[in-house]
Amino acid sequence: MSAKSIKEYIYLDNLEVNSILAQFEDGIPKVIEEIKQSTETNTEGTSGKMSTGAKGGFNLGAKGEMSLSSELGTNNSDTNSEMYQEAISTVYHDYAVNIMTKELDKAKLLKVTTKQPEGSFVQLTSHFNLIDPVSATSSLDNNTISYMLSQSDDNDEDSITDAEEGFEAIRQLGNMLNNLFPDSLLIKTNNALSIAEKSNFRMNAAQLKSLVLSKRKITVVGKIESIASASDINLAELANTLEESPFSMTTLMPKFSFSVLSELGLIKNDDRVIKPIAIYFE
Repeated sequence: MSAKSIKEYIYLDNLEVNSILAQFEDGIPKVIEEIKQSTETNTEGTSGKMSTGAKGGFNLGAKGEMSLSSELGTNNSDTNSEMYQEAISTVYHDYAVNIMTKELDKAKLLKVTTKQPEGSFVQLTSHFNLIDPVSATSSLDNNTISYMLSQSDDNDEDSITDAEEGFEAIRQLGNMLNNLFPDSLLIKTNNALSIAEKSNFRMNAAQLKSLVLSKRKITVVGKIESIASASDINLAELANTLEESPFSMTTLMPKFSFSVLSELGLIKNDDRVIKPIAIYFE
């Protein structure tokens, strides 16, 4: 018997998933049908437990027993209902991703390589680097850094000063990236860069930091929004374009954002820029 593979979803854009499913004739009904049997079974089990709990009670007389039983039954019902609805919501969204990818694949719209045109849906698996601009901006203050460095063997004044300047440079870089790509995390994979909305992650800020140390491969399901070209991500080329066409001023800052990423080695010519829909490990 083969080992069961469990997907660990760390990012999900529910709005995009539902939008895509809605454009397939049987997209959403298929999701509902796949979870229908399990939800009906769970509903029967939950109802049975609620009913049993409602009939119980201490020997306080008819009125006391009825009152306590009613209260316990209501509390249990509310708690179980809330947990049940949350579970169903999670099951729905995770099933929805599977159905979405199957429908896209069936329609020959889902590709597994990066060399695709703009607007293509892709499912890419590779090693990755995660860049969280906010983590860089929340570096330790200089006094704390000075104290930490003073405890090391190499604690001469020049070394401490150099280290403080290095941390400050990191902080400034983080501030710039945070301003250029607000409320986002950047995920660098083979020949692609995904710009992920922070609110769609299923991990908090501290948990996301652990991914920086991960050696696993990640899978990104998303849509190619644009393709990086040398003229758009090279600072020198950008300056020349600006001199040739004053109208290019309107695209200056967006292109400057990616030229900064290019200088940091996070994007290169012909890389795909992806809007992720789902991100997971398996």
